[in-house]
Amino acid sequence: MVQYLHTPWRDRAELLKVRRQFYPSPPTGPQHDQHEDINENTKDDEEEKMRKEEAAKQHAVSRVSMWMQRGGCPHLVESTALLMAAILSDLNETRARANSSSYAIRAAYSAAFSRFVTGLLDSQQDKQRKMSMYTVAKTIGLPATFVELRHQATHEQLPSLLKLRSAARKALDWIWDYYWKNLPGEGDTGSAGENGSGNGEKTNACQELLSRYLGEESAAQSKALHKQLRQYDESVLLQNLAEIGNSSEDPKTIARSLRLSQVILDGNFSSASSTWRDSDRVSRSRDLEAIRAEVQVLNGELEAMEEGDPAHRVVKRQRVVQELPTQTKGWSRYEGTWKPKPIGVV
Repeated sequence: MVQYLHTPWRDRAELLKVRRQFYPSPPTGPQHDQHEDINENTKDDEEEKMRKEEAAKQHAVSRVSMWMQRGGCPHLVESTALLMAAILSDLNETRARANSSSYAIRAAYSAAFSRFVTGLLDSQQDKQRKMSMYTVAKTIGLPATFVELRHQATHEQLPSLLKLRSAARKALDWIWDYYWKNLPGEGDTGSAGENGSGNGEKTNACQELLSRYLGEESAAQSKALHKQLRQYDESVLLQNLAEIGNSSEDPKTIARSLRLSQVILDGNFSSASSTWRDSDRVSRSRDLEAIRAEVQVLNGELEAMEEGDPAHRVVKRQRVVQELPTQTKGWSRYEGTWKPKPIGVV
């Protein structure tokens, strides 16, 4: 039985795009001090790069907010957006007013961090037996300091701004290792290992080859590209054709990708000359043959009727010719006695 999985994002590519926006440089160890030892000549470039990254992160926060409205958004995706929104608000407030009060920023950090820890641990609770937060945190590998900071932010005085900033960064790193890093499709981000990048390059090469194949008008070039495409697995071809169809705005490309997908599903793509052009010709030839057969059947019926009763056919043709001018006038007077009939009776 087919089971459908409903997600708030359109496809996996949209989810991976949000991951790249949240983590432009995925954590690999001690970090967040990479911009301290930069050359003075490249400070402007680094600042421009940071502004672009902040704009991309803000866009990702807005997209996750839309996913939350749709429903079904994973808790860790929501927590990533809330923590990132608190960090971005902290940066904007710091740049705008250096001497501004930090209470609002501390409250934003505390709310995001408490929601992250509480929602995560509650989802891991045992329904039969209630366990403490520390026990659940130890089970899933969440640091005990996160639970302590959540308790302090909820029941005691708000933690200091420096402590909350550090905790938010560490929480984002932990979420990366626990959730984002394990998503399928590592080769699409350019942040995976050698195997992942190789798979991504192979997928991109296949998609590029398919795009050339669908847009090629020369029969000779199409056959050459067809031979190159036969080295890929059918599942890879279907996946790339679906991505081309979703991303393309050209009706011709979309139609050709659909026809080629049908050829692959029918199992005819491995033949020597099975292309989207051949499938189009076959379908057109089948339609012409069906039309010709139907016309021949109708001609045979007409000939049989004329041979069986020629006088009736002549009288009927004369009657049709006489009725043509009267039918073009529109309304006409009813002849004979009117007999009313109930509605619906012919």
